[in-house]
Amino acid sequence: MSVRGIFASHNSIVGERVGDLASRVLMLGYAGTAPLLALSSGMPKEPAGDTSFSWVEDSHISGNTTATGAQTNVATSLNFGDTNIWTPNTVIMNQTTGEYMLVTAVNSATNITAIRGIGGTTATAIGNLDVFQSIGTAFEEGGGKPSPVTQKGESRVNYVQIFKNGWAVTGTAKAVKYLTGSQLAYNRQMALGYHVEDLERAFMFGRPGLMTLNNKQFRLSGGIVYQIENYGGTITSAAVGGAGNMNLDGIIAFLRGIFDRNVKGLPNERIAFCGSAVVERINKMCRLGSQYQIALGESAWGIKVYKIIGINGDLSLATHPLFVENSIWKNELHVYHPGLIKKRVLRDTWEESFSSTSSNNQGNDSDEGFIAMETGFQVQSVETMGIMRNILAAVA
Repeated sequence: MSVRGIFASHNSIVGERVGDLASRVLMLGYAGTAPLLALSSGMPKEPAGDTSFSWVEDSHISGNTTATGAQTNVATSLNFGDTNIWTPNTVIMNQTTGEYMLVTAVNSATNITAIRGIGGTTATAIGNLDVFQSIGTAFEEGGGKPSPVTQKGESRVNYVQIFKNGWAVTGTAKAVKYLTGSQLAYNRQMALGYHVEDLERAFMFGRPGLMTLNNKQFRLSGGIVYQIENYGGTITSAAVGGAGNMNLDGIIAFLRGIFDRNVKGLPNERIAFCGSAVVERINKMCRLGSQYQIALGESAWGIKVYKIIGINGDLSLATHPLFVENSIWKNELHVYHPGLIKKRVLRDTWEESFSSTSSNNQGNDSDEGFIAMETGFQVQSVETMGIMRNILAAVA
């Protein structure tokens, strides 16, 4: 039940996920208010197994990285923004100077030791933000075994969160003959709408927490934005000739930096969310920079998706209602990798009902019930994702 033409990642999930909450969101028309949850019918989900869950950041992230600070032509201890994509015996190239060098040790997430000027190239001073590209691995004859992994192997932890939304209808309301049908059915449908909206908000903007409420454990799950902010995603603000200004070149540079990092085995695709104001400003940037305008690429199940094709991959740009109601979010552009986001479910969606005549309704003259889910959110390899903030004006 994934939306046609949006995700290539995990497209086999469609047949496995029919009937779950995400596909119900699509079928019942809530995609317009909870597009990420709706689109998650095309994303993976896994059991949580416990109230807290963990995963190891062991994805093979391909791409390049940049030097941090100017470094001399004789320096062998070199600093970069991220060295996790390399292992010892990786040949790397400075795209600015053309110098080749051999990584002999990865000392930390930002530092390596290297042999300079190999392959007939000349050791040259490294400039701040020079881009370095992997050129594969190379070993000496009779050398030892290679490093067993090319991943950073960092552990991540998050919690499951209990979501509940209730409905009720009094005995009097049930007795009244509504021309529009059952009031109870209507209230249950409304509760589902609130439920998926709550899930959507936490999926994107939740922050993790563990505390006690009413002498019982109370948990919050960290959402996508929190994980991007805290684990190495790209965070930037619009500032072309002044704070809040952005042009098409700046947008393309931001997207290029994200698309330059991808996980081995996954399509290099992204889904971006923003408000209508940012779409309008990006369209204006396109008009100022050229005659090209962003075209509507897909409109299904209440989700309007615009396509930006090019750079190193394809970007699906979807407007999101949460980015309209908030004065800060409305000026932001969020770029996520759909193949690296999943729900970790401890208890899947369930419903409970209490009729006015049942003993567990404590004598209330009403039919009541709730819909609930206990789930958390996992985001892997956030280096492939990013957020641009404070996009206030389009400039040439």
